[in-house]
Amino acid sequence: MIKKTKKSCMILLMSNDCLILNGNGKPLSYFPLSAVDWKTAVKLVFTRNVIIIKEHKDWEVRSPSQTFKVPSIVMLRKYYKFSKKVKFSRSNVFLRDMFTCLYCKEVFEKKDLTIDHIIPKSKGGETNWMNVTTCCKSCNLQKADKIINPSPEVKKPSLRDLLKGQKVVEAKKFETDWQEYIVA
Repeated sequence: MIKKTKKSCMILLMSNDCLILNGNGKPLSYFPLSAVDWKTAVKLVFTRNVIIIKEHKDWEVRSPSQTFKVPSIVMLRKYYKFSKKVKFSRSNVFLRDMFTCLYCKEVFEKKDLTIDHIIPKSKGGETNWMNVTTCCKSCNLQKADKIINPSPEVKKPSLRDLLKGQKVVEAKKFETDWQEYIVA
């Protein structure tokens, strides 16, 4: 069993503790950035699926018999080719809409947003790019199961659209060690 040290208590509040690079040295994904929690990073190291590039300086975990530094940046041993097609996901919908509720036009943090079906599922609406939008919790409650078209009209995004949304996220600070690997 892995136990945390006193120094790691503050860092554990972050959900993205370790950057994962593809076999070519670039992040697996920019949308959202490919990062995992410390437990997943340690598992990847022990299963020999990754090479450690950098470790956190003041963060280690302990087992009953050993102490390990927690990785900050790891690289997959193999290169995985990915399609340029934009995958439909909750995070990508938020990036497409730039973390803005398309009903009240306010910008929110990810934790305060929901995905809203323009044509509600109860009325036959599907879950796809053309029928979902980013919505704040209060607008989602007010809308309920009504059909209200958001402005601007939703569309399937390109990688460029997601890059615009990623710039909104840049307010979130990344590890300084990660900066040289994140080229947007």
